Amino acid sequence: MKKIAKLAMLFVSLAFATSGTPTDIDSLFKGKEFKLPPLDSSYRTNYNEADHAKVSAKDDGAFTLQFDAIANFDAAQARKARLQSQTGYDIQMIFDAPFYKLRGGLFKKKSDAEDKAREFALYNISAFVVKVR
Repeated sequence: MKKIAKLAMLFVSLAFATSGTPTDIDSLFKGKEFKLPPLDSSYRTNYNEADHAKVSAKDDGAFTLQFDAIANFDAAQARKARLQSQTGYDIQMIFDAPFYKLRGGLFKKKSDAEDKAREFALYNISAFVVKVR
């Protein structure tokens, strides 16, 4: 009897989900959808012009974003494909025992890479900056 009741509830919920008509929640938030704020340099913490001048000499090199490190090859391949479609980057899979590291993007300045990582964070894609050269 419980299985029949659960199936009936499932069909009813599916009927409402696929009906195409707005629900009370949809009409409540209409026109008040959350919009992401624009990304600017004010998101940088502890920004000081004097410190920036000292660091800029060390910033020469190449930086990339690392999105994940996964031990399972098949899971890493699946995540790589998903990241490529989400970010638009050609994701490199680097084996560094015991993990497959998923990296993408190439930046000349660390600050540019950090800005891009912050932008991805707004879309729930976690990444951190790695210096490659």
